[in-house]
Amino acid sequence: MPTPVEDIKQRLDLVDFISESVPLKAAGSNWKGKCPFHNEKTPSFMVSRERGSWHCFGCGKGGDIFTFVQEQEGLDFPEALRLLAKRAGVQLREYNKEEQTQRTKVLDVLRWVSRYYQEVLRKASDAEPARKYLAQRQVNETSLEDFGVGYAPSGWDITYQALKKKGFADDDIFQAGLTIRKDRGAGFYDRFRNRIMFPISDVHGTVVGFSGRVLEALIDPQGPVPAKYINSPQTIVYDKGRVLYGLDKAKQPIKKADTAVIVEGQMDCLMSHQAGVQNVVASSGTALTADHVQLLKRFSTNVVLAFDQDAAGAQAALRGVDQALIAKMNVRIVRLNQGKDPDELIRNDLPAWQKAIETAQPLMEHYVQEATAGRDLTKVDDKKAAVKFLLPIIGKLGDAVEQSHYLQQLADMVRVDVSALRQSLAGQTKPARRAISTTKPEASMPPEEQHVDRFRAVSERLLALLLREPKLYEQLSGEFDPNDLVGPDLQTLYKTLVIWYSE
Repeated sequence: MPTPVEDIKQRLDLVDFISESVPLKAAGSNWKGKCPFHNEKTPSFMVSRERGSWHCFGCGKGGDIFTFVQEQEGLDFPEALRLLAKRAGVQLREYNKEEQTQRTKVLDVLRWVSRYYQEVLRKASDAEPARKYLAQRQVNETSLEDFGVGYAPSGWDITYQALKKKGFADDDIFQAGLTIRKDRGAGFYDRFRNRIMFPISDVHGTVVGFSGRVLEALIDPQGPVPAKYINSPQTIVYDKGRVLYGLDKAKQPIKKADTAVIVEGQMDCLMSHQAGVQNVVASSGTALTADHVQLLKRFSTNVVLAFDQDAAGAQAALRGVDQALIAKMNVRIVRLNQGKDPDELIRNDLPAWQKAIETAQPLMEHYVQEATAGRDLTKVDDKKAAVKFLLPIIGKLGDAVEQSHYLQQLADMVRVDVSALRQSLAGQTKPARRAISTTKPEASMPPEEQHVDRFRAVSERLLALLLREPKLYEQLSGEFDPNDLVGPDLQTLYKTLVIWYSE
């Protein structure tokens, strides 16, 4: 009888599995593509179906289907085994709890509580307002099942007690982001209460966190106004800068359509899938990160942003676009003529939603409109303003041909020689950030460096405060995006602090 590892290798074709995220072409008896683990222009990544192995002659990495998943997803072997067993339909024996890593323990907690929330939504009497709300939003039973939508009961520790009864340890529940320590550390209470629960899964469909939506009908008018959404905090399995809601379901439709549509909220994503437009993921209110972009690039280099049509939505649509431009992604912007958000438009006029995606505006055309709106480009001050707005954006374009095209277009618009713009662009070592302080800048410091340094200073002060008062993490967790910190070193430090605090 084959072992689970051998059984999985027999059932899963390595070429088919890898080609889901790495474009491969036949090369004799093998398959060749560009290595997903380092940047290369000439393909040197080889996959052998016969041997069940892969190797990159550029970076030297190689192995079998398990090492590929471990390398690509940053998993340990037990996690890779469980992921591939699920994919292959192989039954694994129950692991002894002492054999489990902390990550697998946390994932077990999240998997169980996801099913628990779904059961509460279906059967609990106090979930009736949630059922009515979802019915009013026209969410059908299939979507509820496919997306694992659930409900967190209203008591202070009902979910915690259910987890304890199931045999999960306090520390594992806490590290899963489901509980908050009481004052002075005397026990725990539930992080999510009285909320519709949207499980957040990684690209392979493993639940790594949650987003909980408040029900307006249950808000106490005399009490404080709660946050509309509460998200899982940073944990050892959940980093919202590395996860896009719905990607586990959208990855193949994205590949088929060669386009990824990014919306802002979970309901926007869910309703689009329900309506048959399934190449859609949600950013869950966070800016696009380099990791988000690399995830999407496995399936397509074309991105369409379709955020709410209010000011906040317009701003959110453009946050993090830098990463997509640097990665040479083709970015377009949806203009919604009806409805304030995709969810509303989908429910009222599905063809209009489909057309909005098809006719999405190229990102640079959007920026050009922004730069020229209300300006008279025959006036020198308006010319300077348009150049100041557009030049840093053009500088972020990763493709030299595209950059040259828009430099020439800007030169024609403001009627200056393109060489002057190239000279200005070459002098911009860093795009200017928006100032966050009203303090008068020091004369000796260039404006670009002042803005960057001020953001950096605020980031450092926040981390210093967390080091001094670790309990403040409870207030920040679930609402603060570590990618808002300036500098990968500070972002890494914050994530390390979160893990240290949890442990």
